[in-house]
Amino acid sequence: MLRLLVLLGLFSVLQCDFFSALYKLQDLLREEEKLQLDLSRYISSVQENEQDVPLEILRFSESLKIKRKTINDGSAYIEHPVNDFHLLYRFVVEWQSVFDIIFCKDCEETEAAKDFNFTVQLVSKRLGLWPSSYDLDGASSALLRLWKVYKLDLNEFINGIVQTYTADQPMSDDEVLTVAKFADSVKDDYSEMRWLKALYKRLQTEDGFSHNQTTVIRVARSLAASFYKLGFPKKGIFILEPFQSLENRDINSDVAFYLSNATSDENETIPEPATEDAMYEALCREEQKSLHELAKLRCFLRDTVIPYYKAKEEVVNYEPRIAIFHDVISSTSIEHLKSIASKGLTRSTVFLENTGPNGQVTITYGKQDNIRVSQTCWIRTDEYPELLRLENRIQLITGLSAEYKPVRSHSEKFQVVNYGVGGMYTAHHDYTGYKLGIISNPMDSEDISTSGDRMATWMFYMNDAKAGGATVFPEVRTRIPVAKGGAAFWFNLRPSGATDPRTLHGGCPVLVGSKWVTNKWIREEGQMDRRLCGLTEDAVEDFPKI
Repeated sequence: MLRLLVLLGLFSVLQCDFFSALYKLQDLLREEEKLQLDLSRYISSVQENEQDVPLEILRFSESLKIKRKTINDGSAYIEHPVNDFHLLYRFVVEWQSVFDIIFCKDCEETEAAKDFNFTVQLVSKRLGLWPSSYDLDGASSALLRLWKVYKLDLNEFINGIVQTYTADQPMSDDEVLTVAKFADSVKDDYSEMRWLKALYKRLQTEDGFSHNQTTVIRVARSLAASFYKLGFPKKGIFILEPFQSLENRDINSDVAFYLSNATSDENETIPEPATEDAMYEALCREEQKSLHELAKLRCFLRDTVIPYYKAKEEVVNYEPRIAIFHDVISSTSIEHLKSIASKGLTRSTVFLENTGPNGQVTITYGKQDNIRVSQTCWIRTDEYPELLRLENRIQLITGLSAEYKPVRSHSEKFQVVNYGVGGMYTAHHDYTGYKLGIISNPMDSEDISTSGDRMATWMFYMNDAKAGGATVFPEVRTRIPVAKGGAAFWFNLRPSGATDPRTLHGGCPVLVGSKWVTNKWIREEGQMDRRLCGLTEDAVEDFPKI
């Protein structure tokens, strides 16, 4: 069984990124069904040979059968973030425990174990990589993010309730502790305390505690320690007081330590840390424009060069102009894009600017970072000419050239993005500051290396997210909810060519459901005779009158 142990050990080192795209979790759910069926065969084979099956394996197998029975539609199952966490936790923790028992170093290599090992190898090969602690950390971070951004009721959240959507099962005690432990590892002491407090409350009943004493004491001690780290040792003492009569040496030691650090001026309430992106998060939750501002916005049919084709435009902000064009991509085109992209999705990357102590700015290109949780595939229209009609439609509606070319391209390749558990992209600008005709980014391919800056952004929405996932613009208090078949459009540069910082925008975390978008960035190259230059730096666009 050494082959399996080495294989899984290697997978635990590599970063799998299952958490960053829901389509990969769909694969994981499908492959788990095969593992479950073969584990049942392994158990039956061992029992037929009148051998004992370890109790831990029997319990896991029965528990998994119950869980899998409730999974009728796999795509619906993975749309709930708590279900996603369940799935990753099973692979990283529970399945690994099963493997450790069956394939232990000193265990006999029975035919049943060999057959089960063969199935595990096949599943591993189909998945490419086995989920690891990296994925579990990513899922933990996602749950913390969703709780904070959408201000969810934590007592309901750990029980699997998100607004009107309920997970197949509540989070187990160990799963909640896993999230709390992750919060501790990233120095998020406040979140650690809140999650431990919610778990401690769930363990309590009218008659005391519903769980065994060992679990309750472990949670109580962890909660008391989290209070101490926040500077509230008295609250830690209060939590541990009910257990002092047990004559537990560790508890008595903890209480003595907290007493020695307690002060008389300790506050009653623990303040919630301020967020760095308050407007971004507020927009993710709900509209921030006043009713008076919203009343001024309009929908109208925009003329195109084809007299009988008019685009359905909904203006969501006037200055800078941000609009949604409805019904601009068909379900057939959407499924075609998804089909192509699913074969080549990889973890999304970002450009990061860092300012040194002397004020020098360094740029890191193509870096993976937790400010963007999704997976991306770039698609060239010269390889898939059937997508040319999408480029032509963008050009028809915007008046800009969206033509992709191998050299000095007028636009970038289509970028298809699938968001994962709590997937999002924090507030950022699309413009790059690159100059037309000059190679500014050594990482750029030849097609866009001299095509200048990203003049405009066009974003197709390829599905309806059940909750969350809006595109928001904090500087102008504007939000665009996800709407299948529509597309968002805005200019990143002013008519003068200057960058427009008001276009700061971000993708909100997907709360429930999935989110697929396709971006098309239109470069300065090829737009000379299509967009009039402004006579002053602050000149505004001459849009059709409403």
